[in-house]
Amino acid sequence: MNRYVVEFRTRSGKGDEAMALFHDMKAYFQNTHQKTLEVYYQAFGTPGLFQVAMDFDSLSQLEDVSRTLRSDPQYKALADRARIIFTEDSMATTVYYRV
Repeated sequence: MNRYVVEFRTRSGKGDEAMALFHDMKAYFQNTHQKTLEVYYQAFGTPGLFQVAMDFDSLSQLEDVSRTLRSDPQYKALADRARIIFTEDSMATTVYYRV
């Protein structure tokens, strides 16, 4: 199992928009890819920090989903919303392997 994790930090005053976007993203991934997107908000520490995680059975499954995202207009619209909500320098992506 592999876990894909991305961290985002909101621009000032964009927390409610981020919550709405993640609600829509969770629905998108469930309906389109039958994948559960887990979303976490950091309670203490950096203000406006979110972490999203999704599990994949293999790296090839992760690559398949990633490939379809690049050509999906519905996902592109979600990504465009994210560009105005999150700071450009805050996105950090990590892939973990279960041991």
